[in-house]
Amino acid sequence: MKKYYTLYIARNEAGESTADAGALIGVKKSAYWAKENGINAFSLPEAFKLAKHYDMPVDELFKETPFIQKEVS
Repeated sequence: MKKYYTLYIARNEAGESTADAGALIGVKKSAYWAKENGINAFSLPEAFKLAKHYDMPVDELFKETPFIQKEVS
């Protein structure tokens, strides 16, 4: 199972629920959850819609591991 952590982070930073993101690509909340958690695959049109919505390149939004920048104080 391949969870899309960067997509998860982008969605949460935008203050959106799985239902909100699902509505954006035309699927139910449960279907979107299954896609975000790697159980089902996103179609290319869905991936491009989400990338445009979150203002990120597709390859960045759907990469396997997120880049986490640690803030140094």
